[in-house]
Amino acid sequence: MSKTVSAAIVTYNRLELLKESLAAVLAQSDYLSHVIVVNNKSTDGTAEYLDQLDDPRLVIYNSPDNLGGAGGFNQAVKLFANELDDDYIWLMDDDTVVEPDALKYLVEFMEDHPQTSFVNSQVRWGALDGNPSWMNVTAPRGFTWALNLDRKNPGVEVVNATFVSVMFSREMVGMVGLPQKEYFIWGDDMEYTNRLADVYRGYTVINSIAVHKSKENTLPGDIVRERDASRLWRYRYEYRNRILTARRISKKDMFRTFFGIYRHDLPRVMLKRQVAFRFRKIGMVSWGGIRGLFFNPEIEYAADLQRIKPRSINKLMKNLIKERKAANIKDNLLLDDEINLIEKG
Repeated sequence: MSKTVSAAIVTYNRLELLKESLAAVLAQSDYLSHVIVVNNKSTDGTAEYLDQLDDPRLVIYNSPDNLGGAGGFNQAVKLFANELDDDYIWLMDDDTVVEPDALKYLVEFMEDHPQTSFVNSQVRWGALDGNPSWMNVTAPRGFTWALNLDRKNPGVEVVNATFVSVMFSREMVGMVGLPQKEYFIWGDDMEYTNRLADVYRGYTVINSIAVHKSKENTLPGDIVRERDASRLWRYRYEYRNRILTARRISKKDMFRTFFGIYRHDLPRVMLKRQVAFRFRKIGMVSWGGIRGLFFNPEIEYAADLQRIKPRSINKLMKNLIKERKAANIKDNLLLDDEINLIEKG
């Protein structure tokens, strides 16, 4: 039986971009069953536009409040889990325009590689022939990237991804829960795909292409170079959320991230030349890290979806190391051995 997919777009006051993004999703030739649109209380006519659409695949949620990007994706995954019965959910922002066969390549990769936690598209900025979208460049898992250099390989293993054309299964939602709505904006995608990648590996699918039509092609969370006053407020969430994302990996990562903020980001904001809004940024960096130490909301699970106990790659390797020490095995655990052990789980 062919797999089915619910796409999900979160939108806020970008009606013209939403129209383009929605048209590209609805034009997918394979696997698409539903398209969830979460409207975050837009005031630009978005609700009225959505109300006049009659495509039976559409599932419209007009939120009474602005939930932020994080709350919007939380709501989208919740609707997918509780009200629909599709196999996969495919998430994107309202400024994402996917190629006609983007979904086909994602699903086919997942079907060919069932022990995969998530897949995402290659993301280009502005146009199909544009540069990579720097805020959406995924990070390959350390040292294993060389295994993917074969040009015939359809995907590259990555440790996390942004919610700009990323797809995962109903089973994964049952294992790791919903995206963290309390993040409000920025970082919720990295935290969530980190959770997914601790169960199985995640991959960027080379042939699946999406265009991100953001205003600027900026690096993620680059407060020093930020010159747009309308975006400054987001950094209050960036630094707070960054601490929790690291905490979910390990306490060691949390403290490394916390001290990195004050050893790296704060001195650059204070001392680098021609930093716009310097004093406002100093306050955001200074307080953001402190707030992050006390920010620890619980993970939410979909009420109508069966909970599945996940395995953990990190715990698997920690337990293996303990067993080797207890057995007094002194031979080095080679990377190839580690990869094989994770594959067999």
